[in-house]
Amino acid sequence: MSDAGALIDERVAFLYASQTGNAESISYAVYEEAAKRGFSASWHVLDDHEKFGFNSLRTIVFVVSTTGDGDPPDNSARFWRVLRKATRADAKAYSHLRFAILGLGDTNYSNFCNTAQRLDRQLLAAGATAFYPTGLADDGTGLEEVVEPWIEGLWPALARVARCSSTTSSDGDGAAGDTTAAVTDALAALDVSDGDSPPSAEGAEAAAAAYEFQPLLLDFRPMAALKAITGAPRVPPAVCAGSFLDDDAEGRYWAAAAQRDALACPPWHAELEAGSPQDRTLAPFLATIASATQITAPEALKRTLLVDVALPSAAASHVRGRWHAGDAFNIFAPNDARLVAGVLARLGVDARTAQRPMLLQNTDPAIELPAHLRRFSTTPASIQDMLAWSADLCSPPRKQLLRALVDGCAEAADRDRLLYLCSRQGTATFDELRRQQPTVLDILCAFPSCKPQPTRLLELLPPLPPRSYSICNAPSESDARWQIAFNVVEYELEVVDPFSRAEDPVLSAAATRIRRRGVCTPWLEELTRRAAPPHILVALRPNLNAFRLPPPLPTGAPDPRPVLMVGPGTGVAPFIGFLQQRACELAAMPADGSTPFTWLFFGCRSPAHDYLFRNETRAKLDAGVLGRLSVCFSRDPEARAKHGAERYVQDAMLQRRDEIADLMLNKNALLYVCGDAKGIGKDVNEAMSDILCGYLESRPEQARDLAAQLPVSKAPADPAPAPLTKAQALQLLTLWATRRRYLRDLWA
Repeated sequence: MSDAGALIDERVAFLYASQTGNAESISYAVYEEAAKRGFSASWHVLDDHEKFGFNSLRTIVFVVSTTGDGDPPDNSARFWRVLRKATRADAKAYSHLRFAILGLGDTNYSNFCNTAQRLDRQLLAAGATAFYPTGLADDGTGLEEVVEPWIEGLWPALARVARCSSTTSSDGDGAAGDTTAAVTDALAALDVSDGDSPPSAEGAEAAAAAYEFQPLLLDFRPMAALKAITGAPRVPPAVCAGSFLDDDAEGRYWAAAAQRDALACPPWHAELEAGSPQDRTLAPFLATIASATQITAPEALKRTLLVDVALPSAAASHVRGRWHAGDAFNIFAPNDARLVAGVLARLGVDARTAQRPMLLQNTDPAIELPAHLRRFSTTPASIQDMLAWSADLCSPPRKQLLRALVDGCAEAADRDRLLYLCSRQGTATFDELRRQQPTVLDILCAFPSCKPQPTRLLELLPPLPPRSYSICNAPSESDARWQIAFNVVEYELEVVDPFSRAEDPVLSAAATRIRRRGVCTPWLEELTRRAAPPHILVALRPNLNAFRLPPPLPTGAPDPRPVLMVGPGTGVAPFIGFLQQRACELAAMPADGSTPFTWLFFGCRSPAHDYLFRNETRAKLDAGVLGRLSVCFSRDPEARAKHGAERYVQDAMLQRRDEIADLMLNKNALLYVCGDAKGIGKDVNEAMSDILCGYLESRPEQARDLAAQLPVSKAPADPAPAPLTKAQALQLLTLWATRRRYLRDLWA
């Protein structure tokens, strides 16, 4: 990393790549702060590199996330292609560039912050200079632990390479960085006795109650010993204002709205379709829910639906030949209507005002509107629709949001508690707040005097991203349908009541169960219950990690390599498409051709309740398309005993360790894993490392040969034949991943 650099740049570009909206929101907050401090700043998504002239930039601050199994977000795919092309053509293509990178990731995934680390390596290799160390934030432990100090240290580093026109103090409104915010006089008067309880939600409007408002269990008693609160983030500037349409324009708006009654999609869907990426294959389009079936028994712990989505002919022609088994598609889903109504009621917005169309304007010419709100500067929409379709009301709260809400409180007690939550002293309470996964409505109800302006809340919230689901069918001749299988996400969190008295062992162990729901799956289930399901907005999302069966050979025969597939629960969905594709390949294969070996590991709780795709997998097994099927039952010991099954898929793999090791090490097999990163992703990785180590323990020569393929630093120090170590086995799995032999489609 260099120091100040020889030249001072006149402008700074803040660029982001974001899958769920976190990186976009954080990047925008940093951009806002930079503009407020006097830097000449611009803000862009990476895939807009042509519009803002990436190659002409000299000073850049990147905020990038990682998705899937180490993949870059979808809205940076074109940028990466251009970056690779430029660096191959010229080894010093970016010697003029100074940069800083903040990466967001999750250590539950093996390729932690891979996008940020790849970007750092590639830019340095192309001659660029890092003017500030790269920060890697872990969502598994809390992004703020890295994000906040990284941002705080960015400003002096940026001032050494870019011109700042303002010498104004960065203290803002009294709560920035290291500055100390004095606790108001009301702090001393707060009732923080042992019997204190969270603010009551009594008097909340009926709309809020309809959403099952969940009281937050937070302990503010430590505030009693404080004389000051420090380390709260700077208040983000307000950048958004709204103005209602005049009567004539509003009349035209409602005339057009009457045409949308049969649509369950953003009112501005036509703009989304027209403003799609350059590749029309990825353009959003309207589709219809053709059928829906619950494929779990009524007694099952989770409801799993199998939904057929019918593609219109125009869209089908666009994607024909461009999607494969293993790909996914995005669904544009809204926040729960009751949640939106509850938020509006808490803000004091009546039903008529909530539905009036308005346009948004930026209040500061130096600061652009957030990307997901820019369309509303020319496309009118109601605040109700904006909150429903554009703002994520269920995302984990960030300290910057809480700090901004402080200024919307009429009562000192609410201001102090919110300020404490986003301070250095309140870190433990803030972590507990995030663990309870509150919605914005839960937060507003917990601090009842907090009533920010609706447009202020809108600009503070991250964008609502579309939800992605694996396609569980293979392309057919018509390509006119996509099929998905998903669990309806409804669950409970167990929260220990901090107000139970420690001296009472019964009360001290008391816990409250907090109900939570997903955004998309309950909405989809509701749509499937309608007599005539409406159109929904969808878009193809090709798998960027090559999570697909290899293409057939030039002869038309299937790729001969063995295929191992591991997918418990709905993780089996893409493998149903794999089997359909393989069946088509075998049908077209010459009669004397050999059938490649396929092995599916599937797990469920009980064969009586949630054995997904039982008939289809058995049929493929009987037909020889599937060579072997290993099924596990985690909650049914009788079924395990009856069928000789293991409890979990990793147990089944370990039980057959030598066969799996032989296939992977000697038969060049491909291993696919689909499921959640914290569970199946880690468990299979661990099992595979044990399988490799155990198999090679009696094969030292083969272990030595494999170790020689690894980087020198990972190879055994002793040249004598020795078994593979656990670290080397994990390194070998990483090597297979880069060679597309170990492919994982994981979600958080």
